[in-house]
Amino acid sequence: MGRIERIILIRHAVETLGYFSEQLAEGFRKLGYPVYMVDYRELYAAVEGVQLFAREGRAALVTFNAIGLRGEEVFLDAEGVSVWERLGIWVCNVLVDHPMYYHRLLEQAPREMTVFCVDRDHVRYVQRCYPGVMVRFLPLAGNPGETEPAKGTVPYQKRRYGVVFTANYVPPETFVEKLKELGSEYERFYRGILEDLLARPAQRMEEVMERHLRDELGAVTDGELAEACYGMRWLDLYARTLLRGNLIRELAEAELPVHVFGAGWETLSCRKPECLLQESGQISSAACAHAVRNARIALNVLPWFRNGAHDRVFTGMLQGAVACTDASAYLREECRDGEEIVFFSLRETKKLPELLFGLLEDPVRAERIAVRGQRLAQMRHTWDARAREIAKELADL
Repeated sequence: MGRIERIILIRHAVETLGYFSEQLAEGFRKLGYPVYMVDYRELYAAVEGVQLFAREGRAALVTFNAIGLRGEEVFLDAEGVSVWERLGIWVCNVLVDHPMYYHRLLEQAPREMTVFCVDRDHVRYVQRCYPGVMVRFLPLAGNPGETEPAKGTVPYQKRRYGVVFTANYVPPETFVEKLKELGSEYERFYRGILEDLLARPAQRMEEVMERHLRDELGAVTDGELAEACYGMRWLDLYARTLLRGNLIRELAEAELPVHVFGAGWETLSCRKPECLLQESGQISSAACAHAVRNARIALNVLPWFRNGAHDRVFTGMLQGAVACTDASAYLREECRDGEEIVFFSLRETKKLPELLFGLLEDPVRAERIAVRGQRLAQMRHTWDARAREIAKELADL
């Protein structure tokens, strides 16, 4: 069919994912690829543009979280064939969440598709539950934000924030109501999974779900496991919001000011609300990176990625802050604790205030960590680097 020489990306569907796509587009252009951006606000015109663009040479679609692959009518012809299949466009589908969220797509995956997962355990999950799907590991990257390169990094000692946390918060009551609606037996089963996850947060999400399923039902096939995990995917969000809220509350109540950027934090109960500094509600990815640019410490809680990384980690490093996060197997391979990054344990969160106070009170040491982390991120964890990794996979097709 010929070498892939043109790239299609999608913007304005989901803000964060569109931002990632814009960064990748720049990376692909630097590699010499012509790039076409599908604008989700003007889809019908965009589809015509795709057809014209793909006629000039073999193209690949690089999308996030299956946007454009969800049966959107605009991308289908009268026979239900997608524009990607009809034009011979290879699909690179980057899943920034656990694959359990995309069970329906993966069980009927297009033949000409490579799935990229941001966690190596997610890769193994796809290989196990969807053996016909081509899957690769692709960690997320750091975000450059709105800053001009000529301005450089904000000097560490002049940054106006101590600890910054950029993420939304969902009140747990949202999930409590869902549990009650399911009835007592289901509530008991799901609470058992949730308690297991929170008691030992280093476990993989699917590992805990599978163990409880087998305790309840006996043997389950890989297909049954995938179907069940899909039905329980909301537990992932519930566990995440509990960890996130508990951690930020603990810091605030230890009288360590935390600047939070994101929606929902006004609903978090806290005995020291004066230390929970709500700087902004829902903001863009670029604005989040800009906030971190003015932070001494960029705090992160991984969204249950036990063998991968989140863009918040590499964004903190790229923006010259000390990235402080719970660890994963992948991050421990990439970064040295106390050298380019600072790790904490989710099982010992009571030690976190002391750890953060120590960094704030020793700005010389903290700045050394931030500088090393920034160098590492600039070398290995930019979206330009991820574009090169995707291009290498495309070259091997």
